[in-house]
Amino acid sequence: MFFNSFEYIVFLIVIFLFTLLTNREKTLQIRNGGLLIASYYFYAQLHAYFVILLAYTTLVNFVCGKWIMHNRKNNKNTKIPTVIAIILSLAILVFFKYAYFFEASIILPVGLSFFTFQALSYTIDIYRGKIEEEKNILHVALFIAFFPTLLSGPIERARNLIPQLHQPTPISWDSVLCGGRLFIWGLFKKVVIADRLAEYVDWAYSSANTQTGSTLAIAALFYSFQIYCDFSGYADMAISSGKILGFNIMQNFKFPYFANTIKDFWRRWHISLTSWFTEYVYISMDGNRVSQARWIVNITTVFLLSGIWHGAALGFIVWGALHAVLYLIEHFCKLERPYFLNQIIVFMLVCLAWIFFRIEDCSNAWHIITRTCTDIISPIGLGSSAFSTLLTTGLLVFFIIREHLIYKEKLPQRYAIEYVLLILGIGLFGVSSDQFVYFQF
Repeated sequence: MFFNSFEYIVFLIVIFLFTLLTNREKTLQIRNGGLLIASYYFYAQLHAYFVILLAYTTLVNFVCGKWIMHNRKNNKNTKIPTVIAIILSLAILVFFKYAYFFEASIILPVGLSFFTFQALSYTIDIYRGKIEEEKNILHVALFIAFFPTLLSGPIERARNLIPQLHQPTPISWDSVLCGGRLFIWGLFKKVVIADRLAEYVDWAYSSANTQTGSTLAIAALFYSFQIYCDFSGYADMAISSGKILGFNIMQNFKFPYFANTIKDFWRRWHISLTSWFTEYVYISMDGNRVSQARWIVNITTVFLLSGIWHGAALGFIVWGALHAVLYLIEHFCKLERPYFLNQIIVFMLVCLAWIFFRIEDCSNAWHIITRTCTDIISPIGLGSSAFSTLLTTGLLVFFIIREHLIYKEKLPQRYAIEYVLLILGIGLFGVSSDQFVYFQF
């Protein structure tokens, strides 16, 4: 069951009606229990045994959270249960995520990286004294398994989501309407923009050795928007699903391709993961409160871990290393350029790095880059269908214009006619796909 399916729309409507009926102080346990059952059902639609991993991660972090608080109250060591929780949680993640790359028969559980990091944030926050342990395992289980964020985030924090489970959520006509509009926009980004761009990207990269440099350049440009619209489209639908039910889920993207520095890009891209690494890795390494050499190591480590988090392929590591190098060069050089020129340069550098992310095989990625640089003035391939490629280009231009208008906040109100047109666009130009790019991570 995926967000861009009719089955999910029916599922969400049923859950909304259930939540509306049980969203009261006296029936909170029924509401939360029903949401937990729904979340496990939602996850079981992929592979039934995946729920065992979900339950395992929940039990490990719930028990270790109580163990930490017990030790703190009795003046005992709180590091031991914290380290145990981290090891036991990451052991499952490492086995499935990295054994998958060496043994094709192993099925990578969708969402494993996301709900593992979400669960660990609960335990580490207890260790750091930011939250108290949750006495009701139902709340911890629902926090970790909450279906809107389960498969591809955003990676929520316990201090944001768990308090919302202790009280009725503020469901209103405005929240439902706002959530519905955001869902439509996210669905449009996914099925009309991302999935159509994917057709050209897949065509170009499947025969990269025979493509012209200009064709590969267009494919790199298209992939940059494909991965953004695919992932941010998912995030929009996740956030909107929560909003319809009255839950506030953290923002995961903030117009990243309008960033004017690499540092600014990472404040806007996959915010929940970037902030997770910042809070639980970078700060744990003392952040910038160290010598300059140590700070360089800290920054590089975070970027490399971000690459490794995506998988064991060398391309992901190179992608992370490239961003680390660009971040450090930018920090030390402090180049002054016009704002708009900065945006163009940052976007081009990000597009370049995405090639290693998409191709994974570094030799093939390097071939694409060199081919692009040495053969940029050449005929552009129009894909398997010239009409489809031109239509996709037109739709992408529409998306960029609308995104820019939203970014500049020149359209504070959205009109019903616009969303009717978006729905028509989904029906007329949408491409059917049952996969999201970040499901593989």
